[in-house]
Amino acid sequence: MQTTKVWHKTKTREYLAEYRFVAGKDNIPLVLSLVWLLYLFFPFVPTLDFQEIKNSLKPLFLNPTFQGDIFILGLTGWLFFARFTKGFFQHKLLDKYRLPVFAILSLPARLFILENNIDFSSAMAVFAAILIWPLLANIPLSTKKIITGFIAVTIVLNGLWSLDFTWYDLNFSWMPFSGFLEGSLFHNTRTLFLKIFLYASLIFLIKSGWPHLRLRGFMVFSLVFMIEIIQIFMTSHTAEITDPLIVLFLSFMMFNKKNTSWFPKQNISKNPELGKIKSTPVFRKKIYLLSGSIALISIFISLIIKLPGVPYNVKELFRLDGMFIAIIPFGLFIVWFGMSIRLISHRMLDKPSRHFIHFPLLVLAAGLISYFLLKISVTEETLQDITGSPTIYKNVTFQNGWGDFGYMLSLYFPFPSIWNLIEQIIRFLALFSPVTFMLCIFYYSSDLIKKYDIHNFFNQSYLVSISMSFNILYALPWLFLCKYIAFDQANTDNLNELIARDGFFGTGGGGYLYLLVFLLTLNSVWVSQSIRHWIFKLLSVIIAGIAGWFLFNLGLEGNIEKYGLTFSGVDFLLGPDRRIKLSETMLFLRWIILYTGSITILAWGMKFDISSLLTTRSRMNKTAG
Repeated sequence: MQTTKVWHKTKTREYLAEYRFVAGKDNIPLVLSLVWLLYLFFPFVPTLDFQEIKNSLKPLFLNPTFQGDIFILGLTGWLFFARFTKGFFQHKLLDKYRLPVFAILSLPARLFILENNIDFSSAMAVFAAILIWPLLANIPLSTKKIITGFIAVTIVLNGLWSLDFTWYDLNFSWMPFSGFLEGSLFHNTRTLFLKIFLYASLIFLIKSGWPHLRLRGFMVFSLVFMIEIIQIFMTSHTAEITDPLIVLFLSFMMFNKKNTSWFPKQNISKNPELGKIKSTPVFRKKIYLLSGSIALISIFISLIIKLPGVPYNVKELFRLDGMFIAIIPFGLFIVWFGMSIRLISHRMLDKPSRHFIHFPLLVLAAGLISYFLLKISVTEETLQDITGSPTIYKNVTFQNGWGDFGYMLSLYFPFPSIWNLIEQIIRFLALFSPVTFMLCIFYYSSDLIKKYDIHNFFNQSYLVSISMSFNILYALPWLFLCKYIAFDQANTDNLNELIARDGFFGTGGGGYLYLLVFLLTLNSVWVSQSIRHWIFKLLSVIIAGIAGWFLFNLGLEGNIEKYGLTFSGVDFLLGPDRRIKLSETMLFLRWIILYTGSITILAWGMKFDISSLLTTRSRMNKTAG
């Protein structure tokens, strides 16, 4: 019996090992094949609306015109897919017929994507690729060289197909993404996926015998820049510096040969003198990485709030009219939110007993730091929009809300500002603590698995179920208290009016929103802690983002009437203004950006270990002493 179990474990490991990705350059073709599919299925919003499906078929049946540039693009994309997914699928039959299966199924699948369509040229490209691909195997010339030529021709045709030249109003924009921001965001985002696929594919396919990457990158850069120069004299194109910069960025990202981790595990040497030498560089590297992360996030936010179409409540979020110095504490607040999770989990591991006391206190302490970072960054009006206007002091002194005891207490402490500050802190903690509780519960479970070095799936599941059960019990009274303070006794309707009245098992839309919090926290911890390849993490974010979109819509009210206007909760939170309604596709894109950014920032913050940072600093002080 024991021998049988060992045999099954060995075979299972061998079977799973076959599906592992190989890190490094070998993954680039698979990623590019995925980018091709993302371009085809943009904007990824599923629909079952029969009218939308009919609209997707109209270009194919009502206006079947042949466009050479679209045909060449489709043919090139599917030939690239066929060449570089060879051997990826373990099933021999699927690997043999991967091109016809994926290419043909992509046509009906695109019908169920919102604002996607099938035209005659794209359909012809699918069948042409299926016919041409078997012939390429019999040609003496390398298929890689042929596909390289196809992609180079596609880039030229994509940039110069119209050939509508003019000698008037000649312009070249040196501002990156200027055309992207001015035109249709839907069309420009889809075009961005296409350009990433084409430019990255050409960089990858150019003869690997070139002595330096710089020559390969410069070759593609020169081609793209030459096309942009020609577009200066064309009326249907906007000549700008964006595409050459994309080429330079892709060249750097694809072939960065430094195989170093940003968070390397420290091997503590037994030699004390060697430890003294290494402590200072390690400490400086962590500080530089943390400071750089906060600076980059702050710069990104400062650019975002200046873009057109940004919600007005985001533009008016920060103090000092959105000056950079006011955004820095907010950047620290964002990073701290993830850093605190790891710190709380490590403190719980250090003190395995009395979690019912330590766990809530640590969450509240982390929340206090978050509150003060937020308070010095955002305006008081923004905080009151979130927590509501303070009312407890008026309720105690003028309405006898706490009885004689409350009145006497107000006489001993006649400081309304202190009362209002305490009330605002409590309401802030009630609103944000549930997210911290859920993140800590998931992160602590993964830390336990690492601490006891458990590899068996069933043992991992048993340990996780036990630890999560106890921690949920410890957090449950506080979660109910947070709900009572933040929603049942809310001082503002800004949040409650957005939540759907009917919803999950009689709990209203809040039930769906709690499921959304559960999904977001689980996804962020898995991305941070999992040792799986980043492609699996990316897929998890995409799938969870789509599921979160449905939960987000179910949890918010669909019809709100206020100030003479009618709008939905999704329109209010993701749109630029109550008066301006965006399309469902645009709202979905904004949601995906918001969800992906939240996951990325939380997972990134969890990578920083404050306790080891402080330990390194104390070691340096001892060494200096």
